[in-house]
Amino acid sequence: MVAVGAMIEHNSSGKILLVKRAETADYLPGIWEDMGGRIKQFEEPEDALRREVREETGLEIEILKPLAVFHDYYGERSAENEMLIITYWCKARSDPVVLSEEHSAYRWVSPEEALELAEHVGVRRDIQAFIDEIG
Repeated sequence: MVAVGAMIEHNSSGKILLVKRAETADYLPGIWEDMGGRIKQFEEPEDALRREVREETGLEIEILKPLAVFHDYYGERSAENEMLIITYWCKARSDPVVLSEEHSAYRWVSPEEALELAEHVGVRRDIQAFIDEIG
C-alpha cells in the first residue's frame, strides 16, 4: 500500500503540527505523529494528502514539496502490512484544528520540541527532513 504524510507548518512561524493518536487506535495508540493516510485506488497522492488532512484536522493546506519517502509496516512485518510513505512539507491555509476521532490532542511546536515528543522512527525521520529542509 502507498500512504501520504503531512509535515504541516503554521503560517510562517516555523512551528509544526503534531497530533496524538487516540488511545483506542489499533496501531501505535497514544503516540505523537505528523498525519496522513492511505491513498485510495486511482487517487493522486496530493489529492489524498489534502483529503486526509481535512478529515483528520479540518485544515486546508498548501503542499510545498515532498520531504521524505520511506518504507514501513502497519503492524507486524508481512506483505499485507507493507507501506511506502511519501511525506510532504505543507503550510496551513486555515484555522482552527478540528480533530477527528483518530486523534485525542494536537500541538503546534518547534521542530526541536517535536523531536522530543516523537517516539516513532518514521515520525522522527519526517521531522528531521523538515529541519534539514528549512536549514
